[in-house]
Amino acid sequence: MGGAESAHAAAAGGPLWHRSNGAAAVTQLLAAGTRFDGLVCFNDALGAMSALQQAGLRVPEDVAVVGIDDIEDARFSTPALTTISPGRQELTRLAVNRVLARIEAGDDPSTSVHAEVGYSLHVRASTISTPARHFPSTEQAQLYD
Repeated sequence: MGGAESAHAAAAGGPLWHRSNGAAAVTQLLAAGTRFDGLVCFNDALGAMSALQQAGLRVPEDVAVVGIDDIEDARFSTPALTTISPGRQELTRLAVNRVLARIEAGDDPSTSVHAEVGYSLHVRASTISTPARHFPSTEQAQLYD
């Protein structure tokens, strides 16, 4: 099992994508001697950054960190976390419409639906050392039902 896979397996001892899982995964990668210069994380990015800093590594100078979800804490972490923000309003609208359609039509829950929603990249200090920037999506995030 490779470094990233074994770190993921170690972090999987509890619910995935919590700060403690990110810290545990980074700690295991570092202990294994795995070399890396960047991380892409889910909700565990803040834990990963904490473990990097506790190990004496600098974010972003030594390791760049990107999160996914754009939680409010991302703007207030040190350094502020670069993050991919999903199109929450659109995701919510699509999910609610899908549930209502299933209720009204008695749809089979095993029926798969494909939908695409936008996202945006919020570049902050965890990946660069210049002022924050915002990039709207040119790609589409995907939602599978």
